[in-house]
Amino acid sequence: MSDMTFEQRIEAQKRSSKTRSVVSRYSTALLFFGPYLFFFGLFFLYPLIRGFIDSFFFWNFGDSVSDMRFVGWQNYANILFANPDFPLAHEWFTTGLGHTVLFVVLTVPFLIIIPLIIALLLNKKPWGEGFFRALFFLPNVLSVATVCLIFKYVFNTSMGLIRTLPYQSEEVAAWVVLVLTTLWWTVGNNMVILNAGLKQVDKSLYEAAAVDGCSQFKQVFYITLPQIGNQILICTITTVIASFNVYGQSALITNGGPLSSTMMFIQRVLQFKNNPSAGTGGAGVANAMCILFSLIIIVISVIQLVLSKDNTKTTRKRRVIKKKKEAQ
Repeated sequence: MSDMTFEQRIEAQKRSSKTRSVVSRYSTALLFFGPYLFFFGLFFLYPLIRGFIDSFFFWNFGDSVSDMRFVGWQNYANILFANPDFPLAHEWFTTGLGHTVLFVVLTVPFLIIIPLIIALLLNKKPWGEGFFRALFFLPNVLSVATVCLIFKYVFNTSMGLIRTLPYQSEEVAAWVVLVLTTLWWTVGNNMVILNAGLKQVDKSLYEAAAVDGCSQFKQVFYITLPQIGNQILICTITTVIASFNVYGQSALITNGGPLSSTMMFIQRVLQFKNNPSAGTGGAGVANAMCILFSLIIIVISVIQLVLSKDNTKTTRKRRVIKKKKEAQ
């Protein structure tokens, strides 16, 4: 150190100070991020990895490690292809997935369109805007058990407010009740996101469109929707994922009935895991079902992102071409 020049000592002190600053900054970040990382690994990452590993074994809950029998991809083969020795795996997987896909198709469009309409109306700043925004969002804070209990009384065929939907005996009525319950419960979340996006749209765009004689409908279609495209994408992806994970509504209102017509995928997994008639190794097959189901959701989400990016690029190219034509 004594052989160092004055300039070298100053430079060494600067490097040391910079290192301490970086360590201090990352230590502070780790202090806040560490607990989340710990619980994320404990309650999400570890179960995911363990479930993937266990899906390659024949085993039942309560079995010891020595009772687990490695079968490789056999669990996945039993699920994807009909196996006479293991018939319920393929049947329950396909029926549960089919009912869940139907639920997604019936609910997701309404959970985007209805919140968008409400957000557009609230964006006009009517009297009591804050009250109505809170009113539409209020059901979203309720638990699924509370919501299902409310709607079981509402649609009770003997003493409910609406007695014309015998959801316990008719398949169509059961699906109508499930869709209406889900809409009432979750429509407020997307409404808040879309309403926040609308407030960021430049008002001068509407003023210019009005001067050019553009109608209200065209303003919504050509200005509003493109400007809140990111918010619509977020709502669509989160709503699709949430709808694929449906469980509470069908379990607590219809109990999968009538005649298992509303038995969703997660119910089938739990039923397979707990049903002795499903055959030995039911827990391993149930894990394999969950892994396949997760992959399906990931693929759908990626497709949505890719299509959205392609659409955004196409829209930007059209705008550039239009500006060049106007400049000429």
